[in-house]
Amino acid sequence: MPMLTRLISQGGLVVTKLSVLVGSICLVLSTLGGAAPGAVAAQPGTAAAKPGIAGEKPGTSKKWKAPSGPFFNDPHRAKGHFRIERKVIDTIDRTRKGSTIRIAIYSLDRLNVARALVAAHRRGVRVQMLLNDHWENAAVRTLRAEVGKNPRRNSFVYKCRQSCRGAANEFNNLHSKFYLFSQAGRSKDVVAVGSANMTRNAAIHQWNDLYFTDGDHELFRQFVGLFNDMRKDHDTRQEPIAFCGVALTGVCDDSVDKHTAVAFPRVSRPKDDLVVHLLDRVRCLTPDPGTGKVKRTRLALSMHTMRGARGDYLAEAIRQKWVQGCDVRVTYGLIGYHTKGVIAAPTKRGRIPLRSTGMDYNLDDNFDLNNDGVDDLILDYYSHQKYLVVQGTYNGVPDSSMVLTGSVNWSSLSTANDEVWFTVRGAVVAKKYLTNFNYQWDHARNSRNAYTTSYANFRVRRTVTDPDGTTRTVWRTVRRPVTTVERDPYLKGPYWEDD
Repeated sequence: MPMLTRLISQGGLVVTKLSVLVGSICLVLSTLGGAAPGAVAAQPGTAAAKPGIAGEKPGTSKKWKAPSGPFFNDPHRAKGHFRIERKVIDTIDRTRKGSTIRIAIYSLDRLNVARALVAAHRRGVRVQMLLNDHWENAAVRTLRAEVGKNPRRNSFVYKCRQSCRGAANEFNNLHSKFYLFSQAGRSKDVVAVGSANMTRNAAIHQWNDLYFTDGDHELFRQFVGLFNDMRKDHDTRQEPIAFCGVALTGVCDDSVDKHTAVAFPRVSRPKDDLVVHLLDRVRCLTPDPGTGKVKRTRLALSMHTMRGARGDYLAEAIRQKWVQGCDVRVTYGLIGYHTKGVIAAPTKRGRIPLRSTGMDYNLDDNFDLNNDGVDDLILDYYSHQKYLVVQGTYNGVPDSSMVLTGSVNWSSLSTANDEVWFTVRGAVVAKKYLTNFNYQWDHARNSRNAYTTSYANFRVRRTVTDPDGTTRTVWRTVRRPVTTVERDPYLKGPYWEDD
C-alpha cells in the first residue's frame, strides 16, 4: 500500500495514496511589485528513459528535438501514468556536456529521474535542483551523493528553508514547478512549466500538466535569473517578478505576448489579484459584426484547491463570468464548503457547471492517521492542475485563445509562497488543454457531479375543465428533482496545497 500524504494539518487530515508527502507553493521571477501580467514593465535582459535514436547513448543525439507544447498524465490508466516523467527524462538524457539543467520543484521521489540526473552530471552536465524542505528520501539522497548540496557550487540539490523567496515561517513553501535546460539535443533554452512534481503520487494519483517551449533566449534567461535568486534562499519576502521574454509592446501583456510569467510571493487582494485582473479582461458576449449573432466566450477551469477567503472571492469572480453569459465549466480536486457554496450559488442561468475530480473508491481505507479520534480521508484520484483555458473575446480582441497554467492554487496560502503564474497565447495550445479538460469532464471514471440531486414531492395547483365547460382548481402531487450543494467529505485544516 502506498504511503500516505497529509493534505490538511490541523483539525484532522485529508490524505492521498501516494509515495510521500507532496506539497505546495512557490515560484517567482524578474521584479515587479504588484504588477499584473496584463500590463507590467518588461524586464531586460516508472518509466525508464527511452533513447531517441536506436544505438545512441543518452546525450549524443544532435538531431533530437525537445518536447513542445503541453503534456498530461492520466492517473486512471497505467499507460498514461508516467507521460510527463518520460518527457522530462528524455530531455535530461539529451543534455550535452557543458550544458546546465536547472529544476525547481516541490517534491522529488522518482529514482528514475535522480539516476538520469546523475548520469547527466557524469557526462559533464551541470545539474542544479531546488526542492522544498519537507521530505528526505532515496531519490534525493542518490542525487545529493553525486552533486552535493551547496547552492553556490556549479551542481547541487538544495532544499530551501520555508520557501526560497518568501518569508521564513512554517506555512511557506517552495511550490513552483519549472524545468530549465540550456541545451538538449538540437534544442536550446528549453523551459517547462506546469503543475507536475517528479513523484509517484503525481503520476498515479493526480492529474497534472507540463508545458514545454524552447528557443526564446530572453524568456529562458529571465527564468534562470529567477532560479538564481531562489537559490539564495532569502529569509524575508522578496518582491514579485514579472517577465515575458522580449515584450512586443514594451510592457508585458498576456493578450499580446506569447508567454508571460509572474513569480510569487505576491500580496493579493480582490482589487489587485491576478486572477481577478485576468477575468476582468474577459468579455462574455460579443456580437459578430457581420451576422449580428452573439458569440459566448468559453472558460474551462481545472483547479486543484479552492478555499479560504481568496478562494471565496475568486469563486465569485468566475461565477460572475457565468452570470454575464460566458460558457463556464469548473472542475476541482479539493474545495472548501463555504467556497463551494459561493461558486455554486443559483443564478438566473442556473448553477455554474461544476464537477469534482476527487475520487475515493475505497471507503473502508480511511483511518485515524494523527490519533485525533477522527478517521482521515484517503483519496484515490484528484486534480493537481491549476489551469484556465480562455477562448473568446479577451482584452477587446475577439477569437482570442489563451491558457493560464503554473503552480498557483486558488487559496490564500499560495500568495505567500514560491509560485509561478504562466500564460500561453495561441489556439493550438488552448485546444490541447481543452481536450485534456474534456477528457476529465466527459468520463464518469475521471470526475463526478459536484451537485447532489434528490427528489421530493410537491403539491402543485392545476386548473381543469369539466365536461360542461366550467373550470375548477385541483391539487396534484408532483415528484421533482432538487439540487443541493453538500459538503465534500474533507476535514478542516489551514491548507490543502501540500502536494
